[in-house]
Amino acid sequence: MPLEILASLTITEFNCDPQNITNKLKIIPTKTWKIGDRINPKTTLTRKHNGWVLDSKLSKDNDLESHFKSLFYQLQPVWESLQEIAYHYDIEISCVIYTDGEIPTIHLDKEIINKSHQINAEIDIDLYVLPKNTLCRTIESEQTPQKINL
Repeated sequence: MPLEILASLTITEFNCDPQNITNKLKIIPTKTWKIGDRINPKTTLTRKHNGWVLDSKLSKDNDLESHFKSLFYQLQPVWESLQEIAYHYDIEISCVIYTDGEIPTIHLDKEIINKSHQINAEIDIDLYVLPKNTLCRTIESEQTPQKINL
């Protein structure tokens, strides 16, 4: 597969238990963490902020725009609550694109821009260009991909 795309919405900078965000949004997050939790079991680095993450439900072979729309679709029933949370805490939509040469389409239509603005979300898109024929092994391998911030 020449492209893999992932997207998630992350809420940080809140001082309460992440369960409070879950209770307010009535959505089960993909992942949460608390201040002091280890970032990775293999390191001693710890989290400096509480966090709540919701991943796009789409497979990695969908385009970036579809991943954004998947996130917004999941959040639509609680949009007003999310806007209230956004007034107090930080929201970021993180996107990761892995490619082994294929050029990805990076397009965000007016609806995506507008909805991102409504929740005061920052958008982070990381593009990792990998050597040819390595994409299927990226996650399991020890290779370090080249990161390009857009």
